[in-house]
Amino acid sequence: MAGGKQDILHSIFYPRSVAVIGVTESPDRVGYCLLESLIHAGFQGRIYPVHPRLKTLQGLPVYRSLEEVPGPVDLAVIGVNQVATVDAVEQCGKMGVKGVVCVAGGYREMGDEGLALEDRLIATARKYNIEIVGPNTLGLINTDAGLNTTFYPLRLPRGRVSFVCQSGGVGLTIIHKAVDEGLGINKWVGVGNRSTLEMSDYLHYLAADDGTAVIGVFVEGTDNARRLVQVAGEVARQKPVVFYKVGRSGAVDFAAQTHTGSMAGSYAMYRQILGQFGLPVVDSALEMVAACKALALALAPRPRGNRVGVVTHTAGPSIVLLDEVSLRGGVFPGFQPETLEEIKAVLGENPAVVVKNPLDAAGQAMQAHPFGRLVDAVIADPGVDLLVAIYCPHLHWRCPTAELLAARQKSNKPLLALYIASQEAVKEERELLQSRGIPVYTTPEEAAWGVAALLHYASRQGGEVQ
Repeated sequence: MAGGKQDILHSIFYPRSVAVIGVTESPDRVGYCLLESLIHAGFQGRIYPVHPRLKTLQGLPVYRSLEEVPGPVDLAVIGVNQVATVDAVEQCGKMGVKGVVCVAGGYREMGDEGLALEDRLIATARKYNIEIVGPNTLGLINTDAGLNTTFYPLRLPRGRVSFVCQSGGVGLTIIHKAVDEGLGINKWVGVGNRSTLEMSDYLHYLAADDGTAVIGVFVEGTDNARRLVQVAGEVARQKPVVFYKVGRSGAVDFAAQTHTGSMAGSYAMYRQILGQFGLPVVDSALEMVAACKALALALAPRPRGNRVGVVTHTAGPSIVLLDEVSLRGGVFPGFQPETLEEIKAVLGENPAVVVKNPLDAAGQAMQAHPFGRLVDAVIADPGVDLLVAIYCPHLHWRCPTAELLAARQKSNKPLLALYIASQEAVKEERELLQSRGIPVYTTPEEAAWGVAALLHYASRQGGEVQ
């Protein structure tokens, strides 16, 4: 990416000062919420609300125009209608503002008249070398900078996963699911109509961003699918990139076009191109978060191959996991003789279970200590590259959290935990495990999606996939 565009993107994500144009006194209006979001997120830079008649708002002085703002502005967040937005961008250009977030819709997604208005918006931006997030966007978030330019006041846990989304609603779905999963977010951007900044521009920026370790992309459609995927493939050589592409049915084309002005395009074509560049594709927001969670928490060290070991005391979830992972290229090898001896040392010479992989030890593994010994045996097996521990928490049984932490510390292999419970019931266990690099899931499908993401990235990076 050209240095100028990258510099402007950096000032957009890390502004020293933000002007909010179009603030209002009414909490049910977007302008009020844009200002509230900045304050609520804890932005430490200068905030300049702009309105021609208001004097103060939410504890801050309000300026009648951008010209009256007492200092330089790195980023302007514009919350007025689509026609006034064009005028506001012109004013930003005259005042030397290089980055703007244009929230308003009503542009090319509305037909010829809207397209002509968006052309005016783009011409104005180019005249002053301005980069536009949007228009028709929810905005962007950077937890590293305490920055939230959306009109949804959120305070998100900081992490190392960033998302580029072609939909505010789907983006919020991903955000809230990530929060529920205890997954911290670094940056999030709703690209909207992509007037001057394409998704590939954001990917280039995030590739060089120290705060971002994993990137998730939700795409409806673009004018140049191959370019987007080519850039994503280049970025994926540095850090994982996961795609969620909508459009499996032909019914979405018109809906997508009237949403962000882009046709959804052939889903099969996207899958084919993404496959050519070795990029994983997920089919839901849940799968997106599950994959990014595994990649963010459990990729170091990455698995050496695609051989998965499972320890459980309940067979059903392990069968679901086996089915899902097998469809995505994982294998479940038999255990080595020395591993079988270790297992028998725990279960006895004539256990009341079939000793195989997945290892269902039934009642003999309901207690944390024997469960942990089995985990130690299986994760040490030279034929296992990654282990999944499946446990059902109980009122009277301690979860094997301490045992899993000890196993992870001793091993150089990824370990994932599947605790069959509600999110709330295992919240403390999850926080502890995830802080030490063990992602915790509560359904076998989500655990399988996490495993598949790790195996996919290991194979892309030259792991010894069998």
